[in-house]
Amino acid sequence: MSSQNEQRIYNRDSFLNNIAKQLGRDRITTPVTRPNLKYNCHKEVFADKSQDELKDILVNYTESSLGAKAVVTTKAQLTEALRDVCFKYCSADETEITPVGETIFTADKRLLDVIDPKDLSAEQHGVYIWDHSAGYEANITVAERAKVGVVFAEQALAESGTMVLYSNPAQGRAVSLLPEASVFVVPKSCIVARLTQATEILHQKAQNGERIPSCVNFISGPSSTADIELIKVVGVHGPVFATYIIIDDM
Repeated sequence: MSSQNEQRIYNRDSFLNNIAKQLGRDRITTPVTRPNLKYNCHKEVFADKSQDELKDILVNYTESSLGAKAVVTTKAQLTEALRDVCFKYCSADETEITPVGETIFTADKRLLDVIDPKDLSAEQHGVYIWDHSAGYEANITVAERAKVGVVFAEQALAESGTMVLYSNPAQGRAVSLLPEASVFVVPKSCIVARLTQATEILHQKAQNGERIPSCVNFISGPSSTADIELIKVVGVHGPVFATYIIIDDM
């Protein structure tokens, strides 16, 4: 596109010149240095907490305010913990021991390094691992019919019980959004105080010239809304159930 067409379509210079004129000043053409904030109270929340204390805050808030479950386990017991959670979601009721349905796993290497999803297979319980090479339709079809989606979280925010997910070829957004239940696996070492720390990590990636994920999801428990007369309704936009599995020794 020529500069003439660019000017004709966007009229950037004339638009900005007119704003400056209406403000009664010359147009500023050089970047303005952002002033340092006098207070940084947003960085002080839970700043004195240890990882174990942040874990406890996350667990307590998740179960008391979000209507979600939290399970603390170890790498050695992760398979057993996941089997227990996924099988319950895939059973007709709490007393049913035969899981019926399908669980879809992210192909995130960090998760596959500590568990083999095939260990969760059973006679009537299928396990599918997100396969980027299979294409859009194949993965979406499985995610739509799956009872449970298991994903690996980048961080967990203790203050709000929020899981931070980065979209990438190995972890499609559908894994956490389409199944009836979402299971988030997160190492204790990845628990941070609040949104401030999560966005700071993204800021540093940008400053270092690293590629930023095309989509960053902040998910706090099961899908819910209270838009209508402040009555909370669960499962309107996505999963009805959510469980956080925290790996205590990672």
